[in-house]
Amino acid sequence: MQCFVFLGIQGSGKGTQAELLSERINFQHINIGDLLREQVMKRTELGLKVQDIIGRGDLVSDDLVFEIVESSLNPERKGIVFDGFPRTLVQAKYLIEHFEVLQVFYLELAENEAIARLSSRRVCPACGANYNIWTNKPEKDNFCDVCGAELIIRQDDQPEVISRRVKEFYEQTLALKNFFAQRGILSVIDASEDIEEIAAKIADIAERLLNK
Repeated sequence: MQCFVFLGIQGSGKGTQAELLSERINFQHINIGDLLREQVMKRTELGLKVQDIIGRGDLVSDDLVFEIVESSLNPERKGIVFDGFPRTLVQAKYLIEHFEVLQVFYLELAENEAIARLSSRRVCPACGANYNIWTNKPEKDNFCDVCGAELIIRQDDQPEVISRRVKEFYEQTLALKNFFAQRGILSVIDASEDIEEIAAKIADIAERLLNK
């Protein structure tokens, strides 16, 4: 199955851009972080396994990630946009072996800006809607537009957890940039630009590859 992949430091906008691209080209959007958090909220067997790991800001084991990927695939969709996967070299090798990777988009963003973005995120604990107190504010401060519940800061967006997540990104995930660059399938995108400008650049690359 064909796929596109989004990489980048936390807060670089991977989720937003992956969703926009998946809608444009009608590919399934798989966000590993959201899927794991969903399992935690539902208190499934898998969710209970990863709850403490996510709370500490640590990376979930490769085997658990592979399990969630395989259980999420929709065979009726013609391709996948991966967001938050892969995060380790083991996962990257798995991806290459099991999917036709058309392109990997690396969203490049300065560490200080990434941390500022993460600190501004809010989420609805009831319906899962996401907000940002600077760029995507709710109509009523600190309350969800969809269901009216009071917004919270995600556990993995707490300052001490953010620091750990950024450290792990540089220690593990950043190596994937070279892994995919060596295979000629990496596009580096400036993530500090406007969302629409970034989306247009990504869509242009993706559609050229799909129309080959």
